[in-house]
This record gives sequence, structure tokens and C-alpha cells, in this order.
Amino acid sequence: MLNKIIPGLIDLIFPLNCALCGRFDPATKEQPLCRNCLEQIPYTHPPFCLKCGRNIRTYSEQGLCPDCILQPPGFDGAWAFTRYEPPMTNLIRTFKFHNKTSLRKTFTHIARSFIERYSLKLAADMLIPIPVHPVRLRERGYNQSELLAHGLAELTGIPLETHILKKHRLIPRQSDLKRKERWTNIQGAFRIENSSLIKNRHIFLVDDLLTTGATASVAANALKQAGAANVELIALSAA
Repeated sequence: MLNKIIPGLIDLIFPLNCALCGRFDPATKEQPLCRNCLEQIPYTHPPFCLKCGRNIRTYSEQGLCPDCILQPPGFDGAWAFTRYEPPMTNLIRTFKFHNKTSLRKTFTHIARSFIERYSLKLAADMLIPIPVHPVRLRERGYNQSELLAHGLAELTGIPLETHILKKHRLIPRQSDLKRKERWTNIQGAFRIENSSLIKNRHIFLVDDLLTTGATASVAANALKQAGAANVELIALSAA
């Protein structure tokens, strides 16, 4: 009897309303967005830049976007599931700064849809989320990239490692800085622990947002200097 009553009470206390538009939709029982808002997700589409995974709007013989030609990133390749434009801008800010961690279910749904849409065969030795400094972790209570990585680990079966890459230097927030300042700001921010675990390994870094590529590049370089054979990036969204 209680098994039937309790779910009903939960639905009354926590109505099935979309986290984005606020409308009632039973689909939000599985993840926080209604069907209509899910259809508004701006997925990245081909042709993809061979380095950063963004859509190439300007053709180049190298198969790279203008940003990657101008400043090649430290990672060896990337997939970015969506474009950082509405409604992803709102969703990522809410997820990152307003404790809406249930959105990780929506983001796992987005990852699955992208992987199936392009028949991707994602294979690596491990997933490593971009870490946050312990001070930021105490402030926020969670690492958004680690939550995303848990979903990807479930989807792909790739092992998740969270104790190898560490952010040991507290720096000004990258989002508060201009493009050139971000590259300077992030230098030397990461350290590697247990480097023997990554020697000659293929690694997927996981991050919520790819903008200049500075953070992922510096993290990838630290991993490769410690012996990783190949480091690619998986980002939920790219600006």
C-alpha cells in the first residue's frame, strides 16, 4: 500500500514541472526538461573541427576551425555535444551556479542522443573530469564536470578516475577574464598524482564548457607531460 501512496505524495510535493519553461510534463519524472524544451537543444552538427569538435563555418584544408589554426589546443581532439547558446546558456549556468544538480540527467540524455545521432564509438582507458580547487568545491558543494563524467561513464563503460588530476592553485574564475588572460591565468594550476596510472594511456578529459580551450589545454598538457599517450576532450557545450 505504501509503495503506491509514497510516489503519489512525492508528485504532489515536487510537481513534474520543466526546469526551463516551468510547464507541467510527465517526462520530467525521468529528467528535468519537458519534451518541447528538449527539442530546443542546439546540438553541434558537422562538419566538425578535427581538434575542438566545433562546427566549422569557415573551410580550411587542415579540417580545423580558425581558432584552432590560430592557437592549437593542447588536447588531441574533442567532441562538444551542443553549441553554447540558448537554452544551453541558461541550463549550464543553473547547473553550475544554482545547485540544480538534477540537470545532470538531462545532460546524460543529451550525450546519449549525440552519440547515437553520429554513431560514435567512444573508447578510452579512462575518463578524467576537469577538477575544481578544494576552496571552490567547498563553496559550490560539487564539481559539475565530475557529475557529467559519471553520466558518461554509465553510457560508455569507460572507467572514471577522480584522484589523478588535481587543481592545486586557486585562481580567479576563468569566466571573469578575457581570452588572453585566461591562458595566463590557468598556467601551472594542475598537478598529477599517481602518474604511473596514466602512462601510455588514452584519456578523455570531461568538462562542462569549452570556450577558449585554455583550461582543457593546460590540463591535457599536464597529463601528457606525466606520460599519457593521448588526451581528448568531451565537453557538454562549446562557445
